[in-house]
Order: sequence, then C-alpha cells, then structure tokens
Amino acid sequence: MEPYRSVGEAVATWPEYATAVAVCRDSADRLAVCAPYGLADLLSGVWRHNPARVGVALSRQRLARHRPAQRWPGVTVIEPG
Repeated sequence: MEPYRSVGEAVATWPEYATAVAVCRDSADRLAVCAPYGLADLLSGVWRHNPARVGVALSRQRLARHRPAQRWPGVTVIEPG
C-alpha cells in the first residue's frame, strides 16, 4: 500500500462515512474540519459503509460487532451491499 499524500486522502478510507471526519488546527490556529464525504451522515445519525477500503464482508462484521442501532437508538443503518 502506498503512503497517503494527505490527511484527507487517509480519512477518506475510514470504514463508515460518518466516521470519515477529522479535526485539526490550521496554521492560523483555527479548527479545520476534514470530511471528504461531508457531515450529513454524522449529523443525521446514519451508519453507512464506505467501500473505499473496507469490503462488504468486513463491513457486515463491523456492523454485527458494533450493533449501532441497538447502541444508539435513532441511528439509521444502511446495510452494506
């Protein structure tokens, strides 16, 4: 696997769209949000598979292990497939 060229490129491979978010301080000491897929899933409580690096089988394993709908009532799970 080649090294990532940026934080944004790395974050874009995180397993679910809602978790593909990072916050850091920029050169002016302001908070900068890196969200390659936007913030809609995070803010709307949607658990959706990111196919960039995690396949359907692994995504289903993560879904079974984390059980987001049981842990966080109100979360909408979009089944990978």
